[in-house]
Amino acid sequence: MYKRPTIFVLLISILLATPLAAKDAKPPKLFDNSDEMKVTLSGPWHTIKRNVKKDALYPVQLTYTGADGQQHTIDAEVAPRGITRRLRVCKFPPLKIHFDKKALKGSEFRGNKSLKLVTYCKIQSKYEQYYIKESLIYRMYNLLTDYSFRVKPMMIEYLDNEGKDDPITRFGFLIEDIDDVAKRNDLEKLSVAKISYTTLDPASISIFTMFQFMIGNLDWAALSGPKKDECCHNSRLIGAGNDINPKYGIPYDFDSSGLVNAHYAAPPEGLKVRSIRQRLYRGFCTYNDQIPQTVSLFNEKKTEILALVQNDPHLTDRNSENTVEYIEDFYEIINNPKLLDRNIIDKCRGSE
Repeated sequence: MYKRPTIFVLLISILLATPLAAKDAKPPKLFDNSDEMKVTLSGPWHTIKRNVKKDALYPVQLTYTGADGQQHTIDAEVAPRGITRRLRVCKFPPLKIHFDKKALKGSEFRGNKSLKLVTYCKIQSKYEQYYIKESLIYRMYNLLTDYSFRVKPMMIEYLDNEGKDDPITRFGFLIEDIDDVAKRNDLEKLSVAKISYTTLDPASISIFTMFQFMIGNLDWAALSGPKKDECCHNSRLIGAGNDINPKYGIPYDFDSSGLVNAHYAAPPEGLKVRSIRQRLYRGFCTYNDQIPQTVSLFNEKKTEILALVQNDPHLTDRNSENTVEYIEDFYEIINNPKLLDRNIIDKCRGSE
């Protein structure tokens, strides 16, 4: 006679199946958290540095310890990218890493075809401090809005597989792809040459321009860019469609900001600014009615913004103190009605 399984037998079956289920569970995706990842990147670094102007792909191997505690190695390709850091400043260029998406299935890197990597630039520690601060700027902006690039902090050991350069370990970070920024906001990446400031989302552009003021950054343009067929300068656009409003600007590349205070950075020509540490508001007058709400948001997030700086283990004490002081100066301005009028309300502009 057939007997139904007892409760004890069912429980045993569930317990036996649990390890298999856990084993098959996918690890968190790369940008789901900002936990630092330790990575070894092996490649022909000596050759890449000698041919930094060449737009070529080079084979590399990326090795990391996954959430499962196991070591994983990914075959990929890298290419030098950028202009200023690549051609004028750095001995080691910023990179773009290209992946085989099929090979990434089930890993933390899954879903990525290519990603920008901010590298160590030069061996001196002051350069590392620049990019630690730049990574924190991205994370500050994440606190204020989801219309932002996420980053993955990394300690990267660079191994020259040609055997010509000594290994070096430095801080770096990966930047989320714009398609993924758009996707998680239920929007898409836009391809337009230029836009009017009236097409931008009021709340979003108010946060955007106030944030640029906070970090002392003037190296951006939200309406057009240096390329005639691509908007914008150090900002990408997302939205429901090229011909649909509102549109959302997503800023990036903050190494010319006063907060980073890189020695090689200089204010843009045509603006009456003496140094990159001097703030100048470049928001649009059309959206001045958003400023009280924006100020309220920045005040709400102040403790978290400062905590990012104060709790970062890689910043030197001096850089941490200077960064906190620079941010505190911003808060003195936005919370003093006279200073707010003088430095922000009265400095707005109608268009670019």
